[in-house]
Amino acid sequence: MNKKILLYSSLSALLFAFSSTTFAQTTARLVSYVDVAGAWNTSAWSANAQYHQYLKIDRKGLFQVGWGIRGTHFRGNDLPFITASASQSRGKTGFSALSAPLLLRNIDTLQVSAGITSFNFNLGIQLSVFDKIDIGVNADILGLALGGKKSGFYSSTVGYNKVDSLNLHQTYQQAKPTSPNVQLLGDNAVGNLTTEIYARLHITERLGLKAGYVFNTNEYRTSNKQLVADVRRFRYRSDMLLVGITFKVLR
Repeated sequence: MNKKILLYSSLSALLFAFSSTTFAQTTARLVSYVDVAGAWNTSAWSANAQYHQYLKIDRKGLFQVGWGIRGTHFRGNDLPFITASASQSRGKTGFSALSAPLLLRNIDTLQVSAGITSFNFNLGIQLSVFDKIDIGVNADILGLALGGKKSGFYSSTVGYNKVDSLNLHQTYQQAKPTSPNVQLLGDNAVGNLTTEIYARLHITERLGLKAGYVFNTNEYRTSNKQLVADVRRFRYRSDMLLVGITFKVLR
C-alpha cells in the first residue's frame, strides 16, 4: 500500500510540475497590447482602440498569430453609400461574387452623414523583428454596431417602387447602422468592419508607435422596407492613413 501511495504521489507531483512548466511557457509566448489610433482621408475619419494578444509560433517569436477586440468610431459628411447586398451589386453570392463585376444598373445610393460606433472581434498575424519592429495585418470578423438614426437622400437607377409609382427613388429615407457585423469577404460581408495593415516601432519596453492603413466597410440599413427591389442595406468603403500609440501589457 505504501508503495502505491508513493507511486501515486510521485506521478501527481510530476504531472503538476509538467502542467506548471507548460503553462509558464505558454504565458511567456503570449504578448498583449493596447492600441489607440486615429485614421483619416479627405472625406471621413475614424478613431479606434483595441486590446489584442499575439502568440509566438516559433522559438524566436518572429511569426505570431493574434486575436483581439476593437472599438471603432467612424464619421463623415454626405457620404455616398451604395447598394450593399452581393446579389444586387454583383448579381452573384458566395465566392463567385468576389470576381464578378459591379453591376452599375443595380446600384442605388443613399447620401448620408455617417456616425457609427462598432465593436468587433478580430484575427491577425504579424512578424516581429528583434522585438523592436512589428509588421502585420488584422481584420474584424464578427461584432455589433451602434449609432443614431440618420436621414439620407435616396436615389435609384430603376426609378420606381416595386409596389407602386410613388417615386421613392428621390426622397429622404431614415436609416440606422447595420448590425450585427459579419465578415464574409467582398460584397458578401455584412455591417461595419475594419481591416488594418501596420508597422509598429517599440520605443521602450512599454511604449510603441504605430503607422499604417485601415480599410473600413460601413453600412446603413433603411427603415423603409419598400424601396426599389427591396434594397435596404447601403455600404461605403474607405481607406485611410493610420497613426497610433501602442502600450504593451507587461505580465
